[in-house]
Amino acid sequence: MRFLGNIEAKVDAKGRAFLPASFRKLLTSPDEENLVLRQDIFENILVIYPESVWNALMDEMRHKLSRWDRREQMVYRTFVSGVINISVDATGRILIPKPFLQTAGIKQSLRFVGMGDSIEIWANDPEASQPFMDKDAFGAALEDVMKTTTAE
Repeated sequence: MRFLGNIEAKVDAKGRAFLPASFRKLLTSPDEENLVLRQDIFENILVIYPESVWNALMDEMRHKLSRWDRREQMVYRTFVSGVINISVDATGRILIPKPFLQTAGIKQSLRFVGMGDSIEIWANDPEASQPFMDKDAFGAALEDVMKTTTAE
């Protein structure tokens, strides 16, 4: 499953937004009916995880973090506690609770950004933080990340 794209959408007064059709299409299997919504760790945005991806993340974290280490248990608890289960309704909409919308600064317009195995939801507001780097910064960062050192 690969969510790809950058799609603008509107959110109604009740907090409902149409999940892009290309994303819904990837969620048609019975195993992917449930979605998990949480605030991102680094940005004031929201992230939707298909339940299988979320469960794999939880398993990976549980494997790495000890139940018998207070700090690690707090990290795990913090990661898993601020989530809710959501689903796509018969018309293709998701309901985003008002506190989540407020946290992400989403008023009427939002942007779905496909991130491979998850979907980010950004406020579509020129004054809010933006999901993308400018072209020059992106080129420089990509060059740094993708450099390979050759042994001589």
